[in-house]
Amino acid sequence: MYQELLIARDYFKTYLNFDATIDELRVQANEMYATLPVADDIRYETISIGDIQGEWTVSPQARQDHVLYYIHGGAFIFGSPATHRGEISELGRAGKTKTFAVDYRLAPEYPFPKPLEDIFDGYLWLLGQGYDPKKIVVCGDSAGGNATINLMLFARDRKVPMPAGGIPISPWIDLGQSGETYKTREGIDPIVNLAAIQYQAATYLNGADPRLPLASPIYADVRGLPPLYIMVGEAEEMLSESLTFTKIAAMAGVAVRLEVWPHMIHNFPLWHSTLPEGKDAIRKAGEFILALTA
Repeated sequence: MYQELLIARDYFKTYLNFDATIDELRVQANEMYATLPVADDIRYETISIGDIQGEWTVSPQARQDHVLYYIHGGAFIFGSPATHRGEISELGRAGKTKTFAVDYRLAPEYPFPKPLEDIFDGYLWLLGQGYDPKKIVVCGDSAGGNATINLMLFARDRKVPMPAGGIPISPWIDLGQSGETYKTREGIDPIVNLAAIQYQAATYLNGADPRLPLASPIYADVRGLPPLYIMVGEAEEMLSESLTFTKIAAMAGVAVRLEVWPHMIHNFPLWHSTLPEGKDAIRKAGEFILALTA
């Protein structure tokens, strides 16, 4: 294993105990993410959108009329725009966009599908502010990758203009954990383990069937979605669902690009400050954004 991946593994071992209560896990996650760097030239601002808050981040490279709408991961039970600020802001820099993220409400207090509704409300707010959907790209990691796809489905089904495209990073889109890599990668990916993810899925779903397309987009009809660039690590437990979804999307006529990064773990771009592959993934995401929104 690469030395940089050992650093990532040690981060999680030091800060996160997935046997903890949800309140404890939230505190641990906040402490861990707070150690990840945010560049000194990033400006950020918190705003209110109805009952929830959102955060803008802006790099010197940002085009003011272009937006990367980022949806943070955390199994829909922990995390916030602040926890992912370093990853979000560098993706925005690479794509020369402002970034916007909502602090959507979390399960178990607000279970499925309420976080998805908050996230879609954030997109509607952007449109209401006058941003051109052709200049908006949606991106998210893990649960945020799930929400990235669902946001597009929400827009399509409600006849709302869809964004220019989406970048699901290590998307968590099979909440029933039916993919083979939940077994073959168990113990290899230091970030995801099957017992923890089963508990997190049950907490979020609150009794809903994980085979519902809204819960697990691997079962969704994705015809008509805009272009997608899916990034996933070869060593992670969620690899199978990215492979499955890519085939489904391609067969449905979606312009979909999948990149599987050898040896990489769940949401490896988070470690862009120490992991060369993470930095390269952010660069490639930026190129995808620029190509869609030029």
